[in-house]
Amino acid sequence: MEIPACQAVPLETIWTDEHPITPMNPALYPRLVAVETTSFCSAKCVFCPNDTLKRGKRHMTDELFESIIEQCREFPLPAIEPFLQGDPFSDPKILPRLEMIHKRLPKTKLRVYTNGYGLLPDRVDAITEFNIDHLFISLNTTDAERYKSVMGLNLERTLKNLRYLTDPIRRHRVARQITVRMVRVLDTSLEEQEKFLALCKELDVKPFISGLFNYKGDIQSNLPIPNYPCEHMDRLDILSNGMVTLCCMDQDGEFSWGDVNKQPILEVYRGSVASKYREMHWSGRRNEIHPCDTCNLFWPGLQGLPLLKRARFGIQAGLYFIRHRPTGKKAPQLVPAAALVPPRT
Repeated sequence: MEIPACQAVPLETIWTDEHPITPMNPALYPRLVAVETTSFCSAKCVFCPNDTLKRGKRHMTDELFESIIEQCREFPLPAIEPFLQGDPFSDPKILPRLEMIHKRLPKTKLRVYTNGYGLLPDRVDAITEFNIDHLFISLNTTDAERYKSVMGLNLERTLKNLRYLTDPIRRHRVARQITVRMVRVLDTSLEEQEKFLALCKELDVKPFISGLFNYKGDIQSNLPIPNYPCEHMDRLDILSNGMVTLCCMDQDGEFSWGDVNKQPILEVYRGSVASKYREMHWSGRRNEIHPCDTCNLFWPGLQGLPLLKRARFGIQAGLYFIRHRPTGKKAPQLVPAAALVPPRT
């Protein structure tokens, strides 16, 4: 389907009588803003396209970052994440930026995603001042050789960081919740998954095991494309260059909703491009709009939909999870992790 050029859509055309206009109406305000403060990352994960970004890598400018945070103060924002394609702790200015978020958006939940490699003890001590709601750490394996081949990093350093931040002396000040993640690549053994779960139990953190996303077909994954709405329709993902990308799967911003260097955040969010994507997803026509018709991101987006639609799409999502088991332990499919490396162009 052709998507029109981005332009503001009158509010009365975004929401009908079926959906009352409220402060948290998902057609008016995003439930989450993700800000890519940097597109650099210390890891070279085989299941991530970061190493082959076509747009190049950069840190977000101070002016742009502050403008985004200031605009986020103008509307009710439930959550913010300083993360998309890069690792936040590859940003040399991440600590003052986290402090800015904490001070200027005190009612907004701050969630931080990282591979943990750059989360050294001095940085752990620093983030205890920022009231982080949820810290997610992508570990992916507890085997040193496997970690090196999958992520390109030294496991010993990351584990040392993990043990420091989960020490009972400070863990309650690091974040309200700490989740350690494993991406289950196609050859991840059940034994490897059990060892990961055992480490999480030892560290007293919440474990999470996820299957592979295919990044619109750029990464090999056996999970099929869902037919229910995606969770990215009511969030805003801002790249380090200011482009608002369709979602985290649109790593180069090829399907952009707009540019916050030139447009206010809410104008982009309510624009014709974003509205068209929402319309297609929320009407059950995800498979008719590109690139969503090629993407297997399996998290459903049901917030704010009418009751009958929530029930219908919720059943579809439930059946998908039962049938395909995209999260949790799952037997391997005997495809080497190296086969997941995206093609270089």
